Amino acid sequence: MNNHLLMFGSYVKTGLRALLRQKVHLALNLIGLSVGLAAAVLILLYVQFESGYDQMHPKAQNTYRVEQYFLPLEQRFPISSPAILAEFQTLDSRIQGTRMIEDSMKVRPQGSELPLNLGFLAIEPNFTEFFGLEVVSGDLTKTLSNPGNLALSIKQSMRLFGHTDSVGATLTGNKQTYTVTAVFKLPEQSHLEADALRLASETILNQSLGINNAYTYVHLPENVDKNSLLKGVSEALNEKAYDGKATSEIQFRPLTDIHLHSQLSYEFKTNGSWATLMTASVLALLLLIIAGINFINMSIARSSLRAKEVGVRKTLGATRWQLFTQFMLESLIVAFIAGFIAAILVEFGISAFNGLVNRPITLDYLGSFGFLLLSCSTVIGVLAGIYPALFISSFSARRVLSGDLQRGNTAVWIRKGLLVAQGAITVALLVGSVILHQQLNTLLNQNVGYQTDARLVVHNIKNKHLFWSENSSLINELRALPGVRAASILDIDLTKTFSQVAQLNIPGKTQSDSLPPVANLGAGFDFVKATGINLLAGRDFEPSRQADWFSTSEKQGKAAAIVTESLARRAGYSNLNNVIGESWLINDTMPTELNIVGVVSDFQVGSALGKVEPVIIVAGRSPMPYANIILHLEPMTVSATHDEIERLLAQRLNRIDIRMSWLSSDFATMYHNQQRLRTIITLFAGLAILLTCVGLFGLAAFSAEQRAKEVAMRKVLGATRLQIVNTLAREYIVLMAISVVIAVPTTYFLVERWLAEFTVQTHHSIFIYLGASIVTFGLCWLTVAGTSARVAGRKPGLVLRQT
Repeated sequence: MNNHLLMFGSYVKTGLRALLRQKVHLALNLIGLSVGLAAAVLILLYVQFESGYDQMHPKAQNTYRVEQYFLPLEQRFPISSPAILAEFQTLDSRIQGTRMIEDSMKVRPQGSELPLNLGFLAIEPNFTEFFGLEVVSGDLTKTLSNPGNLALSIKQSMRLFGHTDSVGATLTGNKQTYTVTAVFKLPEQSHLEADALRLASETILNQSLGINNAYTYVHLPENVDKNSLLKGVSEALNEKAYDGKATSEIQFRPLTDIHLHSQLSYEFKTNGSWATLMTASVLALLLLIIAGINFINMSIARSSLRAKEVGVRKTLGATRWQLFTQFMLESLIVAFIAGFIAAILVEFGISAFNGLVNRPITLDYLGSFGFLLLSCSTVIGVLAGIYPALFISSFSARRVLSGDLQRGNTAVWIRKGLLVAQGAITVALLVGSVILHQQLNTLLNQNVGYQTDARLVVHNIKNKHLFWSENSSLINELRALPGVRAASILDIDLTKTFSQVAQLNIPGKTQSDSLPPVANLGAGFDFVKATGINLLAGRDFEPSRQADWFSTSEKQGKAAAIVTESLARRAGYSNLNNVIGESWLINDTMPTELNIVGVVSDFQVGSALGKVEPVIIVAGRSPMPYANIILHLEPMTVSATHDEIERLLAQRLNRIDIRMSWLSSDFATMYHNQQRLRTIITLFAGLAILLTCVGLFGLAAFSAEQRAKEVAMRKVLGATRLQIVNTLAREYIVLMAISVVIAVPTTYFLVERWLAEFTVQTHHSIFIYLGASIVTFGLCWLTVAGTSARVAGRKPGLVLRQT
């Protein structure tokens, strides 16, 4: 045992001495490995954090969210009817479920003059059987036993009362007083978000199948036939709620898939992205590969410097296994030192990285961080050192000591192959970064059909303040403010999705050739003027024409309507002016005769991941509980006008917490995941290119030193310094050319697949690939030239006199 320990200690001592004799080689390896490890570990911590969402909830692996796919809209939604749970239990009584409904109310803490808006989730008593949360103080069971009790989040407790322990405090609502019985905190890694919780009333839970306002989650038995179950519930839903028409398909989403695979409208918060996670994982792998390639290449290139050492040790009786162990140990020593440096780099960089990915990632040396760092260091040390160790330990003692060292072609081809791989990765990352940047700019600058500049949106105002005709004075007052060019109302958010569809009866259309249900939205006067949508024919909804506004009689309603170009053409009108003055009919619970007064260009609602829908806009008609105000402001006075609007709304609505945002900011937020992906790829692509240059620098420096006498002879024969540099760089340029040939078609294929997800796509021309190739060649030449110029500048006489 002691002999083994002594031998191991000897290996360590010999390895450290060998490394310190090659300080430049050691420094380059440590730079490459430590930077690569630090970046890769940061990315892997992010991947681990994102993959852990909703794993902490009870029976998470067997819990599903019920979702609806509306066939007319070709869109999926995370909400359904509260009554859908009964349909599941009718088909299989073993199914357990819980429902929650988002709502809000005005509350006033004691001592407050104006009420505040408080959003809450109305939940069932079995909520905690499905979702875990931390009760900071109080008793959640009391909250779930009385509709007059509330549980507040820590954030809302601070907002309403100024401290986190508000148990026992009261809030005055419109019709009753609520008692705070608990303060809670939802896990950070949960797709749920709630300011408050309260018990859902039976009235809310017993609504009809046609009302879609609930988030429903179910626990499914392991042996249930999901396809049969979904088919049966979908058929029952369409039969009972949609007159037997195939309007909706019920679908399941695993609870643990929601965060990464669901970017639907009406999510509780902005979810992550599976594409971003996979891209980040690939980048982490590429960084480790590049760092490993640098290590392998420099170790193989410098193997001849260890040849005599190997020959002597073999002559003295060292076995190949002992030599292999020696060189593997050296590799692991370098990897562990690099891991230590990487830990320091991560400590300095974790705050900035958290800001980049918008996640609270922490470092736990005895947990995931320590495990990842140790694992990556060990794996890269073993993988990067195994071939050099096998290669060097295989030297023949007789041939080495006789001066006849033949390294063979295998090592050369491996070194060249790895350089080609590095070059291909560099080209692919450069192309990917540029195209991702272009695609994001294309999305942010696309013609969506409406204008975003100087447009202010006031969110979530109760419908009775906007669409009820007797309350139109609020919009009139806003319209009269200095700096307001136009003001209107919408019952949707332009950056999210449509909320309703309508079946249209169009003159001349029979039941066989009628249009499928069409997306529709409610709007106010000056809709076209406020949104900036292009008017192609007819006119806008005009305040001077009160007959435009929705009105009802005993049998049906009546309102003016504006249609989009694609809807008019689908209805059979090749000349858009011919649709003006036509009478169509919305056939639903409140049949409404529509007088078509205008035609507008098609416009994109939501992101470019969805398609542009034909739409009908109805003046003053909306079944939604909340709506938004949209205002077009004078660009030169937006700040002052914003303050005046906020003051007026607070006074009229008796609220001080009204949420307003610029439409341009909302539009940019839609592509948050794409922006994050662009930043991640750009940053770590730069690191990958830096590591490639470090590897090239080390190889070029060693190659130039090995060819120092050749360089001296060329100078004696009259070669210029530039000619010598080009001669030394030629080998690397050829390898980079092979890299380009491999990278360009592969990258083009991957880019085409990614762009196919968007309805609006950037054009990736050949010049992008050409530019990436030129940059790669340029970086290669500059890196090699920088190291070769030093050797080329030596005096030939001094070099040739060296033995």
